[in-house]
Amino acid sequence: MTQDYITYAAFVSICLLLLTLPFVPAFREWRQPTDFAALPISANYTTDIDHFARRLHADVSARLGQGEPTGYEDFEFVGDPDWSAGTELDWGKADKRLIARSSIASPLPIRSAQPVYVQGNLSAGAESVFPALYATGDIDLGEQSTVNDWAHADGIMRMGPRSVALRRVSAGSAIELGNETWFERLHAPALRFGSHASDGLPPLSAEQTPGSYADLPGAVQQTPLLFLIRGDCALPPARIYSGSLVVTGFLTVGAGTTVIGDVKAREGVSIGHRASVQGAVTCEKRVYVYKDARAWGPVVSESDILIGASALVGLPDVPTTVTASNIIVEDGVVVHGTVWAREIGMVKQA
Repeated sequence: MTQDYITYAAFVSICLLLLTLPFVPAFREWRQPTDFAALPISANYTTDIDHFARRLHADVSARLGQGEPTGYEDFEFVGDPDWSAGTELDWGKADKRLIARSSIASPLPIRSAQPVYVQGNLSAGAESVFPALYATGDIDLGEQSTVNDWAHADGIMRMGPRSVALRRVSAGSAIELGNETWFERLHAPALRFGSHASDGLPPLSAEQTPGSYADLPGAVQQTPLLFLIRGDCALPPARIYSGSLVVTGFLTVGAGTTVIGDVKAREGVSIGHRASVQGAVTCEKRVYVYKDARAWGPVVSESDILIGASALVGLPDVPTTVTASNIIVEDGVVVHGTVWAREIGMVKQA
């Protein structure tokens, strides 16, 4: 009997031990916390477009004694170069992040292997290269320049023709990209593409007449302000429609037509010349926004978006989002808010 009791007690003790062991690390962490700092975030995963710019700014502020310590205050200061020598500014051998205490204006290329923080404006010649770049003023990079990771300007961010803006670029005022520039993710109150972008709205070329979705072939009213059409749908030119529309096929918004509402289509959307959609545009396939067209946004596609010359997306006081796998914008396009090309984005000369 005693032997059975000892065996049973040993069995229960072993079971309790096995059940308790997994909780030991949690108990130890609860009594003596070690995981109290924020985990590092990879550039490939954070969706906050200016996350790394704000983090660098915090590190610089700590280094200059103007902010709370971050633990990453290791920088190298660079002085005001003498451009009269006619040599390029090459920071390719720098092993620390760089701080410039004043504005830099170089007619020649600047190439750096480390992130650069500039207190003031930065102007660099053609073929400049930076992994990451922050300026408290404006940034102006010449043609065929490259930003490999991210860039942020508190003012205006400009990149000349045939440049490459990988990862993410943001600005406090505006971003201006020259023709044949490649990009991924952009965010600013105003994004201007090409050589003659303008925030102005083109006047309508023809007087609009009221239209009703109920008059369209196959229209089915779902709610007082929502209609469904199975198959393709073409809205006639120079009309004005109120309410939202869902199309299972291809949707064509005629030239000079205004839709006061959202549109959604499965097979594609075409917004004609000087047409306007005062709401969201959502599509599984390709979206075409033709020359001088307007979309209040967001504009979302699971494949491609093509935005024609001088088109306008978003409003200055109502920023929006344009997102697709591939985005091509022509010369003169203006977007207010965010453009996110998940694979390829390009400014095409009209």
